[in-house]
Parts: sequence; structure tokens; C-alpha cells
Amino acid sequence: MTSTANPDYKYYQKLEGTWKDVKGSCEAVLSRFAGIEIRYASGKLSSSYGVTDVMLSGQNRGGLMIGMMAAAYTIHDGEEIKINLNNRIVYEGDKTIYRVSEAWYGNEELHLEMMDLNDGHKEDVVLVRVKEDVPLAEGEFQCSCGYRGEARRFCPNCGKEII
Repeated sequence: MTSTANPDYKYYQKLEGTWKDVKGSCEAVLSRFAGIEIRYASGKLSSSYGVTDVMLSGQNRGGLMIGMMAAAYTIHDGEEIKINLNNRIVYEGDKTIYRVSEAWYGNEELHLEMMDLNDGHKEDVVLVRVKEDVPLAEGEFQCSCGYRGEARRFCPNCGKEII
């Protein structure tokens, strides 16, 4: 049996890190292994997630299944990656308080549409990556695509030439 690398791993790497909104009411922590934790208001959500490159799915609209799914989903301005949460409910203890209606990434921002399960109103929450000043180790490279690690002449994630 052979194992196949996950072709979406580059998206998980790109999303990995801590994200916060300017008001301080929301924080999301995404791992490169498809795990996500969201703290919003007084609640918390823990889940795994999947990703869809909306640019690739838009090009594949000719396929029946992909076309049907793409027709049902409206791509947001600037959206690059759709985030598909396996669990969308934000809990406060045992009480369900919010639902993540939509989640997506674009223009260096993480967007969450939070629906209050008590009264049904929705709020768009925009999060930015928390910059962590971790110095590069000797021989380590950090690319604009999010890759950080060893590299020679080209980034192993996106192929950009290292200058």
C-alpha cells in the first residue's frame, strides 16, 4: 500500500496560525493538520476542517457534481479559500450559542459569518493573522506563501525563486 500526500496541505500551511479580530471578541487557531479552534464571545468551537480552492472549483464548473455545488455557493469578493468546518456550532458549556454560517480566506484575512442561535442575527467577523516574531533558524527560509523551513533555490511549496 502506498500513501499519497494530501494535495490540500499547502492551503492548511497557509492558514496555520492564530487569527484575531480588531475588537478582540474572536480568536481562531488553525493547525496545518486540519484542526481549528474558535473562541467567540463567551463560547468555543473545536473542529476539523476542509478547504476548497475557489479559483480551481470555479474553473471546474463543467463537472456535474462540482458544478452543482459551485452553483449553490456564492464566492465572496477576494475569496481564495473556502473553509468547510465539520462542526459549525459554538458552545458555551452545553449551550449552543452561535453557528458559523460561512468561513473563508482572502486578501490575508479570515472571514467568519457568525449567526446568533438565540435571535438569528448574523455578524461578519474579519480576523487578521497574529504575527509571531519567531526568528528563523540557520538555513531556514520563510516564503510569502506561508512556507517556513529548509529550501534551496526554489520554495518547495509554491515554486517561487529564492533570491
